Amino acid sequence: MEKLLTVLVAQYRPDPDALRRTLASLAMQSTRDFGVVLADDGSPQDFFAESRAWLEGRGITDVQAVKMPRNGGTVCNILHALQKVSTRWVLTISPGDYLYDEDTLAWWLERLQADSPRVAFARQAYYTPGPEPAPAPGETPFDRTPYDPAHYDGKTIKRNLLLYDDGISGCGMVYERDLLVEALQTMAGHVRLAEDFAVRLFAVRGIPIRRYDRLTSWYEYGGGVSTNDTARQRMAAEWRAMVELLVRQYPKDPMVRLAYSYFFNDRHKSRLVRGVIGRLIVPQNAPFKKAQRSWHPPVNGETARLRAIYQAAGQP
Repeated sequence: MEKLLTVLVAQYRPDPDALRRTLASLAMQSTRDFGVVLADDGSPQDFFAESRAWLEGRGITDVQAVKMPRNGGTVCNILHALQKVSTRWVLTISPGDYLYDEDTLAWWLERLQADSPRVAFARQAYYTPGPEPAPAPGETPFDRTPYDPAHYDGKTIKRNLLLYDDGISGCGMVYERDLLVEALQTMAGHVRLAEDFAVRLFAVRGIPIRRYDRLTSWYEYGGGVSTNDTARQRMAAEWRAMVELLVRQYPKDPMVRLAYSYFFNDRHKSRLVRGVIGRLIVPQNAPFKKAQRSWHPPVNGETARLRAIYQAAGQP
């Protein structure tokens, strides 16, 4: 039977222990009905031979590896690796992030066959790494209600994603392979690191984004490209590049034009004028913004499941 899903592990200068734990979360799966593509973004050491041998020793033999000749960023790395993906759907993950439990992929396969989503996300459990890994507060997006399949609200989703900084993390997201290729081809050369901004492009295009409420991934908090101060500044620049791309692609879309005015209103204007424009477009006293600022993200996930991944990787 033809496989439906590929797990794409996108890496750059991976920490070998974190990479091993990510692979361990794949090896723990109750199904082997998936492929694996290891995608390296021009690292000096890619660990391909070790990763393949480790997975094959645990019964995962459908493993391919593809390496960028030089560092090009996450968008180009994933786009390059998608050439090796022949399944309809692809799940993206990076070293240090893990599948939540042993039934995660079996559950995803059931949902893919039942619902055929074009792009989908579920719940994440944030965690802090270290000798004593532990679940941590964190979840995206803040407002999950407009993604309810029974009451889907594409207009609100577009507003939340473009104006209210209520994004969806790409960790453990599932996409139709061809849809993701098309989006990343559009983004390549403009956005370098934030492949998950493809979801914002989908929102503008009116492509439904499917929400599920099962925990499906562990997300490493504090060490990724979007969870420390330096990285957050870098990602802000990435978002400005994405907004510029969107306004070129969809110059007549009202929400895109608002986003452009909001994020680029600092040109040739005083600070006072910039502040007035920003508050008119995104009122800081709006109920949504008040709730967003005061929100305390939940702590998701069972510590025992997280530690089981460390143990499966042969790490204390």
